Order: sequence, then structure tokens, then C-alpha cells
Amino acid sequence: MEHVSSKPLTLEEAKEMLKRREKEGELGYEQQQALEYVEKYAKKDSEDKLKVLLKKGNISLETAVKLVDIGPKKPDTVKAILIKDNSNLTDDEIAEIVKIVS
Repeated sequence: MEHVSSKPLTLEEAKEMLKRREKEGELGYEQQQALEYVEKYAKKDSEDKLKVLLKKGNISLETAVKLVDIGPKKPDTVKAILIKDNSNLTDDEIAEIVKIVS
């Protein structure tokens, strides 16, 4: 059995974890529902995007995961997600985040 982590996971990471569990044995109802959801909504190269965002430094892991999973296409959406971090990113930095995640 895998060690339970309190680290936020991207949908792609959750998908990989559930796929491994599926190979080990039958998934429970909730796990199967979660797998169907992440298969539908997980984005490719989310791990690479996450690394790029975290290198920027002004974004928490939790917020970076949200940005990668949501993939906002507008600066206002990025700003709404960043409210929790109280980050003072410039408009140029926010535009760069949009380019990275969309």
C-alpha cells in the first residue's frame, strides 16, 4: 500500500496513482469515479508546467497545482486564483503564467 501524502497532486499525478492502484486490484466505487474524472480532465505535461511555475518563486505549491489543473486562459482568472497567496505579481508575470498553463 502506498504512503499517504499530504502534498497537493495535479490531476495528472492523481491519474497515475489511481492507474497504479487499478493494476494492483479492483478499485472501489469512489476510486473508480475519481479515475474517470481525472482521465477526462487531467492535462498532459502538468508536471513540467508545475516545475516552471514553482521556479518563479512567488507561488505556493497548492496554488501552482490549481493553476496547472485549471489552465486559465485569462489574466483575471489567474488573479482570482492568486488571491489566496497574496502575491503581488505584475501584469507581465501574470501574462507569463497564462502562457505557461494554457
